[in-house]
Amino acid sequence: MIYMNERCKSILQMLLNQNSYLQPAQIAEILKVSKRSIYYDIYRINDWLSSYKISELETVRGKGILLSDLQKAAIEEALQDSSQEETYIYSPMERIPIIYCSILSKEKPIYIEQLMEYCDVSRNTVFNDLKVMETQLLNYDLKLRYEAKTGYYIAGDEIKIRAVFISYFNKLQVLYKRGNLKFFSREKIKVTLDTLKKIEKTLKIRYVEGILLSLAALFPIIERSEVTLDFADLKFDEIQSTLEYQLIDHYFETLKECEKIYLCLHLLGSRITVSSDDIFDVRPNQAVYETTKALVTEFEKVACVQFGDREKLEQALFVHINASLYRYQYGIQIGDEMCEDIMREYPDLFELTKLASGYLEQQVGLPIPDSEIAYLALHFGAHLAIPKTSETALRILIVCVNGVSTGNMIRREIQKLLPDAKIVGVESVTMVKNAQNQCDIIISTVKMKSVVPVIQVHPIITKQDRQTILNHPLIRNNNIRFNVNRLFSEIKPYVPPENWEMVEKKIYLCLNTESGDQNEYHAEKKKSLLDVLTVDRIKMKEEEDKWIPALWEAGEPLLEAGSIERKYLDQIISQIQFYGPYMFITPRVILAHAKPEDGVNALDVSMLLCKKEIAFSDFHKANVILILAAEDQENHLRMLKDIADVFSIQTRIDEILECGSPEEVREFICRIKQNQNKDL
Repeated sequence: MIYMNERCKSILQMLLNQNSYLQPAQIAEILKVSKRSIYYDIYRINDWLSSYKISELETVRGKGILLSDLQKAAIEEALQDSSQEETYIYSPMERIPIIYCSILSKEKPIYIEQLMEYCDVSRNTVFNDLKVMETQLLNYDLKLRYEAKTGYYIAGDEIKIRAVFISYFNKLQVLYKRGNLKFFSREKIKVTLDTLKKIEKTLKIRYVEGILLSLAALFPIIERSEVTLDFADLKFDEIQSTLEYQLIDHYFETLKECEKIYLCLHLLGSRITVSSDDIFDVRPNQAVYETTKALVTEFEKVACVQFGDREKLEQALFVHINASLYRYQYGIQIGDEMCEDIMREYPDLFELTKLASGYLEQQVGLPIPDSEIAYLALHFGAHLAIPKTSETALRILIVCVNGVSTGNMIRREIQKLLPDAKIVGVESVTMVKNAQNQCDIIISTVKMKSVVPVIQVHPIITKQDRQTILNHPLIRNNNIRFNVNRLFSEIKPYVPPENWEMVEKKIYLCLNTESGDQNEYHAEKKKSLLDVLTVDRIKMKEEEDKWIPALWEAGEPLLEAGSIERKYLDQIISQIQFYGPYMFITPRVILAHAKPEDGVNALDVSMLLCKKEIAFSDFHKANVILILAAEDQENHLRMLKDIADVFSIQTRIDEILECGSPEEVREFICRIKQNQNKDL
């Protein structure tokens, strides 16, 4: 029978428990994945249903999916039937990497019949997948070719061909480890992998998870290659002086020189912790450092934040970007197993980082892959300020093996989750000595033994991780004790002294429930643009005006609502007068803001639409003036993503200016967001 993964089974169980229509968007929200992923899962579920001769799921437009009683009975019976062996069915997202990697891994010509066998699908399905793959390869200037005696092959730059192979293989590693992919030479891959692990062990460092297996899978292709790779402007003496190169030269002595260099570049660019001095000149690369500083400025602009520890962030990003630029230049891909986790847990932060990274793409002249954007997002997220809180006796040490950016992001998430705890540091397992003298509890991304309690979590903190942390007896008791003290101190002045002991005990008993509900982490849902931009926050202006009066007019709704104070608008005007109109997010759209401490009382946004352009300078003229009031550096990020979505296309500005009333403007924005959600 057809294999269903756990998420497919979860979707079926939801539908079995539901007596009304359930929309794919609702399922996606519950499971914290994209709508596109849910549609792929429905495709797989329908294959499974067909194999049991059960009618497939039907999505009714505007309503969703509803199972009939007959379907429910048949599905429940099929789920209980464990007598037949299940076989795995590949999704479209898996088949394309399988096709590409099988073509590259071939020692003999590959034809359509073999691709059908590898993917276990029909001829028409393979042809459709090939068309999709052809489109994807255009992004890398590669082409899918076919010749009668050669079969299918990939044409284009050899380094790019390999880069795409590694990118695709990263998506197949789970399937490879399960033994599903029969076209790979597993014996050869194992020999190469063992050798690469020897290099890692000898150097006493760690490479990005999965990169060694990807290189081992690529190795047969490297050995067969007749192409001489060209590395323009590479300082060969520096590369050849590294320990990585010397070990590669020892273990892979029969390889061509250019292939040894190629392997070395991969290893140098894939260290979990990389110092710029290890690969580049001792003197900082000033051009890269200036690019890094400009990227931070761009993020501050699009995210409407200001980093208090900006220099520290710039230094951390410099090390990462310096190595990243090296990888981009030579088509080196790193594993992206955490990318989807980051996109799921921090979607707004990821999208804003992607927007800011447009600047970086212009500088390097190459597209920045999502895996790199995810790592950049971790760096930015780790340095977003959180409100200062009082300390408590509970000391927490964070142990992380996935690099500096991940460790710092975990630190920030734990500090948000436990604002009254003290994070004593972020360290690797090997650096933890005498833990009982440093901390009361360890939160670690790797299994470890210690004399103090250890809570193991994922590198990207999940909801389940948060619940596990909060339910740990040491943390739960500490939180209860603190919450009792804090709550009682607030109500104490209103309670007669003779009742203090009784009331404090009642509070303790109320908070110290066995259900755990009191301690469950509830992340506050970040507000969208439409949650805040009500009709009374939208104003329309027909006549010409100067920019300062226009800014005041744009901010009037926020002043009237009490969301900001007058000094907030004064500060915005002062910043523009001093720095110039740097707050333009696109031509004709300015997103005006200042710091939270400059007079923000509540998260809010207002919009002034100007039929005639408002000149902020000779080169900066606005038809749309947005005033953003952000309480902190995080809760407004979803609103910013929505704003970027709405105004990313210039023609929409003209369309929004044609609206006749604030009600029409809001409805126009609503339609844009609805259409985007349908496309997900």
